[in-house]
Order: sequence, then C-alpha cells, then structure tokens
Amino acid sequence: MQINKSRLGGLRRVELYGNPGTPEGRSKGGKKTIRLFHRDKDLARKVGFIIRKEIKYPKRCAELAELIGVILGDGGLSGNHQLVISFNSRTDKEYSVFLGKILRKLFSIGYHIHPRKNCNGADMVVSSSNLVDFLLKQGLVAGNKVKNQVGIPDWIDEKIEYQKACLRGLIDTDGSFYSHRYNSNGKSYKYLKLCFANCSKPLLNSVLRILRKFDFKAYMHGDQVFINSMSGIKKYFVEIGTHNPKHSDKIIKFLVN
Repeated sequence: MQINKSRLGGLRRVELYGNPGTPEGRSKGGKKTIRLFHRDKDLARKVGFIIRKEIKYPKRCAELAELIGVILGDGGLSGNHQLVISFNSRTDKEYSVFLGKILRKLFSIGYHIHPRKNCNGADMVVSSSNLVDFLLKQGLVAGNKVKNQVGIPDWIDEKIEYQKACLRGLIDTDGSFYSHRYNSNGKSYKYLKLCFANCSKPLLNSVLRILRKFDFKAYMHGDQVFINSMSGIKKYFVEIGTHNPKHSDKIIKFLVN
C-alpha cells in the first residue's frame, strides 16, 4: 500500500511537535519553537519574538551583598524586567564604572546609561527579566521602596562580610560625608560627619543596628543615621571602606588639610 508523502510528512510533524489540535501538542510545539528561536536569535527578532537574556547566576557573596545595598540605596526594580540605579553623572561617574564592572562580573550582563535632561542625574539601566527574577528571590522588592518600607534581606545577616558589604553599598549611594564647624573658647574647630538618609524605617533601623554591632557610636534622628566623630569616621573607612571615589577623596583631602 502506497502512503502519500504529504501524509508521511504530517505524521512526522505530529511525532515531533505533537497534535496541534490538543493542549499537549500545542505545548510541545511551543517548546520546540522556543528552542529554535534560542538557537537562531536573528530569526526570533525577525518574527518579533522576545527572548529572555541569558545571565550568570552567582552564589551569595560579599559583592552581591554590596550590590543589594546599592539597589536599596539608589536603585530599584522597575516592573518585571528592569533594574535601574540612579547616580550623579558629575560626582559619581567613577563609581558608576565600578558598578558596571560588578554587574558584568556577577551576571555577565551589559547595561545602558541614560542621562537626565537639564540636570547632572543619570540612570544605569539593565533590561533583563531573568536578572529581576533573581534579585526578587534575593529579598528585594519591586516598586516604590518608601511605600513598601523595604529593609535589608535576612540572608545579609548570615555573615559579617555580607553585613559590611551591604552597609558599604548603602552608604556609598545614600550616604554623605560633610564638614561640621563649631566654636569653643574663642577657637574654631572642624570635623567630618557621616550621614545616611532614607525614608524607609526598616532600612534606617538596619543601618543603625549594623553600625552599632561593629561598635560605632551611631544614632538616628528623623530619617537620618549619623556618626558624629572623627574617630568614628576613621574607623568606618578602615573597617567598612568605600568604593565611591568621591567619599575617599573627601576624607583624604580633609585629613591632609
């Protein structure tokens, strides 16, 4: 009995992709198509098929903890596919380069810089649903951080090195070092203060708790946490450190002068 070639082709197609008239067949065919598009990304783009970017998934480490601190400070998860980190394009330009290296090292992923109009602000934008999904699993929350009253993820407290790294990321973004002057007995004195400002109470409490855990004489006033002594500032730079050149340059200049 001779079998029509087109029928043979149809049978082979059902074998490979399933019966298109059943849910199982459509699922099997869809998975085959997705694998095809992953192998041929040009074809996927031509037909308008969006493929998730492949990323590297790092284990929990100090660098990841520091990035979590950065995101809690000046970053955020926008929707379900974008990580945005804001910075000052004039004072934080070198720091943004450091953050770009961290992103590439941890996730093997690129980013785009979007300058803001009529100001020195800029945004580092990473578009990746896989990255956002991963960061959500690490304890971050999408949307407005103040409205959600976010705090430091629990796993940060598992190791001292994670706590220090996360604290460094927070203060490198939402922290500042500034000179304070006062007069006593006819003499003028000046010293540096550290101030961490944020409108999330859980985050403020976490920063205060970690600082005090490492024997810093820190206190909270309103939506700010302070270290008010030069000995405390020196201790901070020795034990916690900074990766933001604008902070290290400020203390070096102050001590030299």
